[in-house]
Amino acid sequence: MSKRTYHEFTLDAFQEEALDAIDAGKSVIVAAPTGTGKTLVADYLIEKAMNEHLRVIYTAPIKALSNQKYRDFKKQFGEDAVGIMTGDVVLNPTAPLLIMTTEVFRNQVITEDPNLEFISHIVFDEIHWLNDEERGTVWEESIILAPAKMKILGLSATIANAQHLVDWIKSIRHEDVALIEESKRVVPLEYFYYTKDTGLVNYDQLWHYYRQKLKDRINDENPFSPTTHLDLIRTIQRDHLPALFFVFSRKQCALKAMELATLANYLKSPERRTVEEKFFQQFGPEADWSSSTRQLKRLCSKGIAYHHAGLLPSQKVIVEELFLERLIKVLYCTETFSVGINYPVKAVCFDSLNKYDGRNFRALANHEFFQMSGRAGRRGLDKKGFSFALVDLAYMEKSPPPKFQLNRLEPLTSQFRLTYNTVLNLTATLTQEQIEIYFQKSFAAYSYRLSSDQLHNELIQIQQQLKGAQHQLCEAVGSFNCPLKHHPKRKELERLRKTYKALGPRKQSRVYGREMARKIRSWEKLLSQSPKSCPSGRQESCKDQSKSYLAIQQRHKDLQAALASLPEENAFLHEFEYKKNHLRQIGYLRGDELLPRGTCASHIYVQELLVTELIYSDVFSQIDDDQLNALLSSIDFEARKNDMFQRATVFDSAPVKEICEYIQSICGQDAIRYDPRVAGITYAWSQGQTFVEVQALCNLDEGDIISVFRRTIDLMRQMREAVSDTALRARLKVCMEKLDRDEAAIMEL
Repeated sequence: MSKRTYHEFTLDAFQEEALDAIDAGKSVIVAAPTGTGKTLVADYLIEKAMNEHLRVIYTAPIKALSNQKYRDFKKQFGEDAVGIMTGDVVLNPTAPLLIMTTEVFRNQVITEDPNLEFISHIVFDEIHWLNDEERGTVWEESIILAPAKMKILGLSATIANAQHLVDWIKSIRHEDVALIEESKRVVPLEYFYYTKDTGLVNYDQLWHYYRQKLKDRINDENPFSPTTHLDLIRTIQRDHLPALFFVFSRKQCALKAMELATLANYLKSPERRTVEEKFFQQFGPEADWSSSTRQLKRLCSKGIAYHHAGLLPSQKVIVEELFLERLIKVLYCTETFSVGINYPVKAVCFDSLNKYDGRNFRALANHEFFQMSGRAGRRGLDKKGFSFALVDLAYMEKSPPPKFQLNRLEPLTSQFRLTYNTVLNLTATLTQEQIEIYFQKSFAAYSYRLSSDQLHNELIQIQQQLKGAQHQLCEAVGSFNCPLKHHPKRKELERLRKTYKALGPRKQSRVYGREMARKIRSWEKLLSQSPKSCPSGRQESCKDQSKSYLAIQQRHKDLQAALASLPEENAFLHEFEYKKNHLRQIGYLRGDELLPRGTCASHIYVQELLVTELIYSDVFSQIDDDQLNALLSSIDFEARKNDMFQRATVFDSAPVKEICEYIQSICGQDAIRYDPRVAGITYAWSQGQTFVEVQALCNLDEGDIISVFRRTIDLMRQMREAVSDTALRARLKVCMEKLDRDEAAIMEL
């Protein structure tokens, strides 16, 4: 057992090992289950660096986590020592400890920001987001481009191929990287499935009950009772609260919380008064509240709440604070609540084990399930944590619940994608030789080389095995010239002939009859030659050995197919040249030289081509400030499935569509994301309408409306950095101020 302590906390063995590696000046990757204390390692590194007057960057995958870490570190080190940079806000950017989203760090390293010169360490919280389909490339580029003198600390949930990740980082950074892995949890977890009929059961018990019930049922009646979240809460509320209840629908989070609130109240009078006081402190007199805030207060006063990305920032903050103070006993939430933020509970519940991923419904992946379940079990409070999953027995055969296994975690894979912004920045800062090396450094290229080497090595071994096996077998093995294969096929042919003859002329002329005749002719051709004469003893010997030979032969074919399916080794370099050619065609590059448009686009990280073309067109001069805000909010907006907006013609969209079509004609349809339906709400807000009036123009959640405005402000901040036109810079500042007000203003961090 470890004897080392940190702030009077006795370290676990893996924590001590990580701290020793940091003290030795190494880069470190820590992979451990959620709730085991990885954050302590980052806290130690930051405190050590600050004491040594070094600068540190702490990156997080989501703004909520960045904001929380900013608040935590500000309390610990003081306001002057901590800064934050996200798309929403920039505060104290020269502070010794700088919190930022990973995207901001990536943008700094790819543009070789001189402010990175004095950074000694970079912390990647949730480094396994490298696996994220949409944003994983940001982590990959950040790791590749992070300056060599900057040490890395990566924190992650359990990774199936952690050594693979570390070997890649070692190979591109040419330094020793310590891998610290921990598989055990301090608070062990137990996993259960739940139905009203079975109660809490394990996977095998669930299936046993289901099959027995089907066997015993009368006629075709449904023998299973419907099960709801309320049934599960009733079962666990006595011994297993507080609980997180994961629901993969924002709407259902709120509905389920309200359903529970009609039946349960978990707070005593003093606790209820504390909740009411906190709401008053946060939102002022109740007469000024929105209907959603009133609803949330009614729920929180009973120890029940919901949390998702559609809430207003102020609503999210109060729910999180009440939860931390253990005044929320049941919190219905979407999966974003499982990312990074330290909110341990006694139990985690799942309303479903399937989720909609933007394209279709699919089962939760192993790593998603264990990431969310990992919130269960409070260190120092609980002897065990519990994970409960609701199951609908009526759909057991059609959609069986997954059996999650820690030893089957999905490996991290590269999600590297090449943007035009990356092409421009690489062209501006690297030589052709350095660019080739850059692509060779990608996790994708490293994984390709590793897979290729492994497949080639196995192929050589299989080929040697085939040669060895062939010496003991005759050359006819596996062909129809071999009696072992010829005679069974001959008998099958005779049976087919009899079946065909029994059909009679009328049925023989039908489709299935003609197909049968074709098959007979084909087999007759295969068996036209007599089989090789072979003694029975030799046949017996071949029979025993041919099975293993044919298995080796099949493996040989599989390996060849696997090698053929590997992506082309220089695929990214080819794509790079392809995109460079596009940029030359639209006037962003001349040869390898960035032209003014290219320089501008290299500072824009959202729809860089469309934004740059708009800057260089006369579109902005034809519209007023409110219309400009409306237009910019339409760029890169991606509506959710059921989003609706009141139709409104805010500006003439014909010139914008013309620019979009021009870019798409050269760079392809995927080069543009633009949806003017959202323009109406931004226009109304920019003109000074109230938030309630804006809400009436769409069915977006309140938090999504705020997100539209904040995202637009962030884009304008990028544009101000990208352009030298002082008049446009001044205009963009005015436009930003029109949006940055009231509910859309950044809360005090």
